[in-house]
Amino acid sequence: MSDLTGQPDDKALLLRYEGALPPQEWESIGGERVATGVWRFPFQDEAGLLWHLDALASATDPQTQRETLALTLDAADRPDAAGQLANTRSLDVLIIRKRYGWLLGDFEHRIRIHFQPILDLNAEGQIVAYEALCRLVDPMGPLLAGGQAFALASAAGRAGDLDVACQGLALARKAAGIARGVAVFLNVLPQNLLQARWRQRIVERMDELGIDHKDVVIEVVESEQADPLELAAACDDLRRADVRIALDDIGAGFNGLSTLAAVRADFIKIDRGLVHQAQRSRVRTVLMEALVSMAQRLGTRVIAEGLERPEDILFCREMAIGYAQGYYFAMPAERPATEVAPLPPRVARTTPRSMFRIDLTQLMESAPSLDVSQSQDAARRLFLDQANLSSVVLTDDGHPLGLLHRGLALSPAPISLGSACKPIRHVLPVEASPASLARRLFQGRREGDPWIVVSREGKYLGNVVPAMLMASLMSNRSGRDETHPLTQLPTGPALRHVLENRLAAESPCVLVYVDLDHFKAYNDCYGFIRGDAMIRLLSELLRHAFAEWPDIYLGHIGGDDFVLISGTDDDAMLARVRNVIARFHSLALRLYDEIDVRRGYFSTETDSAYTIANVSVAVVNGSTGRPATAAVAAERAAAMKKMAKAEAGSVMVKEGCPPVITHIDSGQQDDSWEENAISALQQIGSQPRKADPHLLDADFAHYPYFEVVFELDAEGVQRYPNWLNPDMYGRIKAGGQGTDRAHQSYFRSVMATGQPYVSPIYLSSATEDFCLTVALPLFVPAGEVSGILVADINIASLAEWAIRQEAASE
Repeated sequence: MSDLTGQPDDKALLLRYEGALPPQEWESIGGERVATGVWRFPFQDEAGLLWHLDALASATDPQTQRETLALTLDAADRPDAAGQLANTRSLDVLIIRKRYGWLLGDFEHRIRIHFQPILDLNAEGQIVAYEALCRLVDPMGPLLAGGQAFALASAAGRAGDLDVACQGLALARKAAGIARGVAVFLNVLPQNLLQARWRQRIVERMDELGIDHKDVVIEVVESEQADPLELAAACDDLRRADVRIALDDIGAGFNGLSTLAAVRADFIKIDRGLVHQAQRSRVRTVLMEALVSMAQRLGTRVIAEGLERPEDILFCREMAIGYAQGYYFAMPAERPATEVAPLPPRVARTTPRSMFRIDLTQLMESAPSLDVSQSQDAARRLFLDQANLSSVVLTDDGHPLGLLHRGLALSPAPISLGSACKPIRHVLPVEASPASLARRLFQGRREGDPWIVVSREGKYLGNVVPAMLMASLMSNRSGRDETHPLTQLPTGPALRHVLENRLAAESPCVLVYVDLDHFKAYNDCYGFIRGDAMIRLLSELLRHAFAEWPDIYLGHIGGDDFVLISGTDDDAMLARVRNVIARFHSLALRLYDEIDVRRGYFSTETDSAYTIANVSVAVVNGSTGRPATAAVAAERAAAMKKMAKAEAGSVMVKEGCPPVITHIDSGQQDDSWEENAISALQQIGSQPRKADPHLLDADFAHYPYFEVVFELDAEGVQRYPNWLNPDMYGRIKAGGQGTDRAHQSYFRSVMATGQPYVSPIYLSSATEDFCLTVALPLFVPAGEVSGILVADINIASLAEWAIRQEAASE
C-alpha cells in the first residue's frame, strides 16, 4: 500500500479509472500514475485537497468523473481497510460533497422559487399559468439554476429532498399570491411521483392551503428513466383527485413517444431544443408536426418552451400550438409577472413561395466539413468524435472540392487531405425545380454518396437526404400550414378557402363529411401508432378513389375528419363513397386484435364496448337552402353526422326534408386482397431466385404493392440480399443477407403451421410508413418446409390496389 500512498505521514487522493483514455491533464495538475489505472495526488491539508478537486473538475469530463473511483487517505486511515472501502465513491460525488457540503444539511432556507408565465397564444398572450422553478443560493458563488441545482443534489443523494422542498414552497406561494383559476406547474421527479405516500401528501397539502386541485399541474420531468406504465398509473391516481398532468421536454430525454402514449397528459411541453429555429430545419419541422398532430388526436394541449425570438413564436402559431413560454415574454422572477411582452404581429407573405422551385434549405441537414488546408490529425479527431460519420466534405474557402472518406482519414499512413479527396457525385443548387430534382433522384438513387447543397455563390451549405427530396416532391407542399403532416391532404385555411369560393360561385357545391366512429376510444385502447395507421388508411382509400375525379377536392380537417367538396352529389359519386367505406372496413380489420375482430367490438379500460371500423358520412347538398358560408355548411354537416352516429353501423345521412339515412353494407370480411397478395407471392416463389438485386424488377412492375421481398432459410437466416421495388429505392436499405430473423412473428407462425401469414398493419422503421407483412412457406419435394418467402406491402399501395380492384368490378 505504501507504493500507492507515498510516505507514512503523507495525505493522498487516489483515483482509479479503467477507461482507455484517461485525461492527459491529470499529470500536469500533480497526478502520478502509481499502478495500472491508479493515480495518486498528494496534498497537505483540506485546502490542498479542494485545490486538486477543483482542478480535476475542470480537467475531467462528466462521464469520466462518473466512471472514476476516488478515495482520500492519510496515515491514520491505512489500517482500517473497511473504512477505506466505505469512503470510496465516484469522483463527481466526492467533488460535490467537498465543494457543496452544505447540500448534506438543511438547505430549505437556501431555496428560492421563481415563476415564469405560460401564455395562451389563442387569447392574445393572456397569462394562464406559471411554472415554478427552483433556484439555490450558493454561499460560495452565484445563484444556481434548477438544472445545476438538481444535478448537484442528485450527486449528493439529495435530489428527492430538494424536489419535495421546492414543491412545498411553490404551493405556499400559489396560495399566498396567485389568483384562483391561474394554474401552477410543479416539476416532479419520477422517483417521487411513483411513491403513493408522496401523492397523498401533495394532495393533502393542497387541501391545507385551500388550493383548487385543478389549479395544480404536475409536470413530469425527464431526469431519469421510468417505466411508462408505472408513470401512467401514478398520474391516473392524481388525475382522480382532479390534479392535471403535463409531460416535460417532449422531443428530448426520457419523455419520448412511449411515455406520451401511456400517460394521458393534459399538456405536453415541447423541448426548447426542438422549437428553437425549427422553421429553418425540415427535420425539426416534421417532428413538431408529428407531435402536434398526435397531441390533437389525444386531446392534449401543447406548450412550446424556450421561445426567445419573434420568428419562433410566429412559427409555433402557424403550427397550431396553443400555449407558449420563454424569455421573449418574461424572465423567471421571484414575483410572478403580471405583464408580458406582446405577441409579435403576424406577417403576411408579400410574395407567395414559388410553385416551380424548391428551397433545399428547408430540407437540408447541417454536416461537418473540413478545409483542405487542415491536417490529417484534425480529420482523425473529427471522425473519432463522430462514430457514425462515413465521409466529410472538403472545402477550399467554403467551396466544395471533394469527399474525404473515413477509412482514408483514419489510415496510419500519412496523407494530405487534398490528395485523398474523392469526387462529389451529387451537387445541388440551393433552389431547384421539381423536374430537375426528379431526374437527379432517378439517375442517382442507388448511389450511397451524400447529396450536398451549395449556395448561389457555390459555397457548401449542408447535406440533403434523397428520401427527404422524394417526400417533398411527392407531397408537393406549397406551405406548412396548407397540408396535414400525416396524410399530406389540404387542411386549415386552404380547405376553407376552396369551400368559400365554391359556395360564392353560382355552380352547385356539395360538402361530404367523413368521420371515423369511436376514434378517441380506439386511440386510448390501441395507441396513437395504430390510430395514425387508421387515419392514413382511410385517407389513402379516399385519395385513390377520387384521384381521377377533377371536380372533387379532398381535404383533411384534422384528427379523424375528412371532407370532399364536389360540384355534384349524383349517385355515382355517393356510391363511390359507400364503396370506400366498405373497403375501409375490410382493410381496417388488420388494425384490431384478432379477438376483437371475432366478437365485433373492442372495449376500453372503463369496460365500454365500441363497434369496429364504422364510419359516419354527412352530405350537405343545399337541398334545404344553399349555405351562405363554410361555417354554416360545417354546422349542417355536424348535425347530420350526429344523426349518423346515433344509428348502428356505418351510416350516410344526406340533407333533405327529411334527411335521407342510408346504412352502408360493409358485408362479410373481404379477404380477396389477402388472397391476391398471397397468390402473387406464390407466383414469385415458383421462380428460381438468386442474389441479383434486380431479379424481381419485372415482378414488382406486375405487383407494385410489394415494396420489398426477401427469403429466409429453415433457421430464419436471410439467404439473399433484399429484392427492392425500384419505386422504393432510397427508402429501404439494400443488403440483409445473413440477418437472423428467427424471432420475427411471421417466421414463427409459418414454421409452426406451414400456412401463409398476414400481419396486422404496423409502422415500418425502414420506410417510416405503414405496412403489413405477407409470408408463405417454401417446400422441398419431400414436403418439408425449407424456408419462407416474405414481402412487405406499403399501405398506400395497398389502398390503391384495393380501389382499382373495386373499380374493375363495377
